[in-house]
Amino acid sequence: MTADPDTERPTVLYVLRHSPGRAVAAGTSVFDHPGIGEHYAFLRRRAQDGTLVAAGPLEKESGEGMTVLAAPGIDEARRLAETDDRSVATGVLAVEVREWHVVLGPGLSSRGARR
Repeated sequence: MTADPDTERPTVLYVLRHSPGRAVAAGTSVFDHPGIGEHYAFLRRRAQDGTLVAAGPLEKESGEGMTVLAAPGIDEARRLAETDDRSVATGVLAVEVREWHVVLGPGLSSRGARR
């Protein structure tokens, strides 16, 4: 069932943009840091609880990556990104959390509301 398109709200997801943090020495890869395993554990927990939409590296050489979460709100997305991800809390990764208003995609109406 689809809601009235004039009253539908966009689906809100949260984009976590990761980059190497202060604990990663210049000239080394974040992917070689022993603490990166904490990030992978974070992603597994998010997959298990159903909040993970997608995740993966951007240009691998840059050490940057992106994670998309379906969290209940921006505060919870920040808490998960900054506290629950121990690689961020310990400085292996830095993170920027952004709200993303999705207006088009699979399983969405033309205005972005979930069907």
